[in-house]
Amino acid sequence: MRLLLAFVALLICLAAGAYGLLRWRADDPGKIIEADLADAHFVFPAAYARDEATAAGGFTDRLAFAALFPDFSPRRLAAKAFAPNKPADRGQNTVFVTISLKDDAIDPMDRPTNLYARFLEGDAWTGPGGLVMRRFQQGSPYDLEQLYIAPPDGRGFFARCPKPQASGPADACLSVFRTGALDVELRFAPALLEHWETLVDGAHAFVDRILAGGRKK
Repeated sequence: MRLLLAFVALLICLAAGAYGLLRWRADDPGKIIEADLADAHFVFPAAYARDEATAAGGFTDRLAFAALFPDFSPRRLAAKAFAPNKPADRGQNTVFVTISLKDDAIDPMDRPTNLYARFLEGDAWTGPGGLVMRRFQQGSPYDLEQLYIAPPDGRGFFARCPKPQASGPADACLSVFRTGALDVELRFAPALLEHWETLVDGAHAFVDRILAGGRKK
């Protein structure tokens, strides 16, 4: 009987140790994660992961990351799931990157002319970083936002940003671009509009970097 109890106790200790090791590895920001989204293979440090699904790796239909502007290095403890729409959690230099399969309905670069244009007011203003700012019509699906586009038509860059609020910091801006069969969504503080070219270049370089494992043939 004593031998049986000792054996059971040993099994419990081994199980607890294995669980602790797995938990330590999951929380280790230096751990390397591999994930597959359709035919794209991603390799990235766990510190980039913004949710548990991304940190788990494997086959998925969506990957969510948090990176620091301007070099898109991993944000410390990025795997702890940040909320991109809460200014207190976001930080002015954090960019939230979500990668998913492309939306066949419309190419992101065509959104300013083929989707948003019919909801815009006629006037245009000079925006930060040489962008053009357009306001959405009241009552439209986007009437609480403003559209910023890179001249002449926003195909190179666009961002929808909430209208400035006197009560406090505005929520994140949204921009999307396509690479291959993937759509890449960026959420970032409005202050980064001034540096939109650095933002776009950095985001493209980041995606290329974590695709270092290559696209499957």
